[in-house]
Amino acid sequence: MKKLLLAVMATTTLLFAAACGSNGDGEITELEIGTQTYTDPKIMAHMVEALVEDRTDIEVSIKKDISASPQIISAMDQGELHIATLYSGEVYNNHFDDDELEFTTDPEVTLDQAQRLFAEHFDFTWHDSLGFQNKYTVTIDGEFAAANNIEKISDLVPHADQLRFGTDGSWLERPNDGYRAFKEHYGFEFKDARGLQIELMYEGVENNELDVITAYSVDPQILELGLKVLEDDKNFFPPYTASLVARNDVLEEVPEVAEAIDSLTGQIDEQTMTQLIYEVDINKRDEQEVAVEFLKEIGLLQ
Repeated sequence: MKKLLLAVMATTTLLFAAACGSNGDGEITELEIGTQTYTDPKIMAHMVEALVEDRTDIEVSIKKDISASPQIISAMDQGELHIATLYSGEVYNNHFDDDELEFTTDPEVTLDQAQRLFAEHFDFTWHDSLGFQNKYTVTIDGEFAAANNIEKISDLVPHADQLRFGTDGSWLERPNDGYRAFKEHYGFEFKDARGLQIELMYEGVENNELDVITAYSVDPQILELGLKVLEDDKNFFPPYTASLVARNDVLEEVPEVAEAIDSLTGQIDEQTMTQLIYEVDINKRDEQEVAVEFLKEIGLLQ
């Protein structure tokens, strides 16, 4: 695999100069950011776009709705994209040989492995955490949680056999990190477990057909429906810490890009990102408008 990766890296080095827009002096004049289909990487892309264009003469474009993170990584590797928001759990998604990494639910160890392995094999800089994760969580009606003093998943034990549970179909069936493993890990199961599309899951809560659902930790419906996110007190779910990731050749040639990315590190916790997504997905505001407004609020943009 290493030989293959080295060959790919050599090829992509040649492709990079052509893929990255440059002027007659060979200086970078254009960069492209890639995003997945969901909202948080799109908001982050517009933040990077605004900061880079404010601090340099580089023109930034954004390619949205790429179906999966591995496709973004491949495009970055080939020099077709230069920056993206990626999540630390991606390190476990068959990019590396099994003997190179250790599966763990420890967020810091997972992030360290992503930073080291993507630097070694792809020549990317995987920056430190932006401050939020976008991972599976277990949520329950906020009023029910308050009435029964439920703060963490283990607190569901005395109630589980009375609760109706909804999750996306793939998680219900996954053998290693899905519902089957969850039951063994936490030592309980719900009265009823249904696999549903995500939007139907939230409708089920709203229509009082479900009591407990899985959610992504920055889903705005958590705020809209008053759901309580329960602490994963036995560390079942893999971490998906969000970071900006960039090709090293871009960072070396344009240090202002690295400075712009670093200025966002640690600035956005999950509550903040959930609120930003809420503005886009629920209040139907423009992603770029929300991103720029936030940068002005925290003083990174005038």
